[in-house]
Amino acid sequence: MKKVLLVTEILSPPFDEGIKKTVFNIYSDLKANCNLRVICREGFEDENIKVVKTNPLFFSSEVFSYIRAFKPERVVYFPFASGTFASYLRLKVLSLFSFPSKKVFIALQAKKLKPWQKLFVQLFLKPKSALTPSPDLHKIWDEMSIKSSILPLWTDLNRFRLIADSSTKSALRRKYKLPEDKFIISHMGHLNIGRNLHSLIPLQSKEVQIVVVSSTSTPKDALGPEDIRTDLEKNGIIILDHYIDDIAEIYQLSDVYIFPVKAINSSIGMPLSILEARACGIKVLTTDFGSIKSFMGDDFGNIFYSEPENFAEELKKLRESSSNPEQSNVYSLNQEFLNTVYQAIDVKRYTN
Repeated sequence: MKKVLLVTEILSPPFDEGIKKTVFNIYSDLKANCNLRVICREGFEDENIKVVKTNPLFFSSEVFSYIRAFKPERVVYFPFASGTFASYLRLKVLSLFSFPSKKVFIALQAKKLKPWQKLFVQLFLKPKSALTPSPDLHKIWDEMSIKSSILPLWTDLNRFRLIADSSTKSALRRKYKLPEDKFIISHMGHLNIGRNLHSLIPLQSKEVQIVVVSSTSTPKDALGPEDIRTDLEKNGIIILDHYIDDIAEIYQLSDVYIFPVKAINSSIGMPLSILEARACGIKVLTTDFGSIKSFMGDDFGNIFYSEPENFAEELKKLRESSSNPEQSNVYSLNQEFLNTVYQAIDVKRYTN
């Protein structure tokens, strides 16, 4: 088996948002197919995980010694901050420490670089291979002559699945103290301005209940002002901000999943919540965000694309439409995700 080193920031539960889920999925599959070691700043207890307390660039004798002792043939660097200038600097440090191993850079969303930073990356820090689900970041890399591929993301299809019948939906609504007689529209994500949550307020009515599940992993710099919560709640929107052990149940009790995000830095390039909703057989109303449309299309008539100001009109069409909840393109994306990752790191995958 190839010796592979995965470097990231966090590899510890709860795995309740897109970046943490994707890192864990990559870790789990690489562990089954490679001689894997991990360097991270926060991780769960495992013999192949090295938790380090070091400077922001991973530039330390501890990291250097660990890498040189392991002698990895491949290095996968997955920064939580995505494609920031500091991430390229860390990749350079890791490249020097692990020479001559092959490196793959994975970033889930675009980050704006200043002109001088972009030039510096092109001249001195350019990764030789990179993966992203973000068309915006893929375009930036193309402009910088960085070899890259668009990466679809993984969905846990054992956890996110169709429910048996309407009685199960009603039971789940009672469990979470949500109205059984209303049309429920749900959204998962951070309570910040970039999520465009105010666009959901016009949809709240006597017949429609909006439910927002706020991530328990929201970083401090992503928190929005308290008036976002106040505005949503005073207009009747329900906010669930506690950890939910089985988040699939929120999708399963919903009638529609909604994704109003427009700002490219406010979500990863392929929102996992949309894929999870579709795996649960729930229709989706979303902006044309990231790579969702290119991989999923209208998903057999189950995904509706719209600008937020037209959500109410599009919601009427959605409610009148019929489709088979068992049909979805999401079922084919997991294999495409694995194929893309393993092709990039040039490692054979043994398990199915």
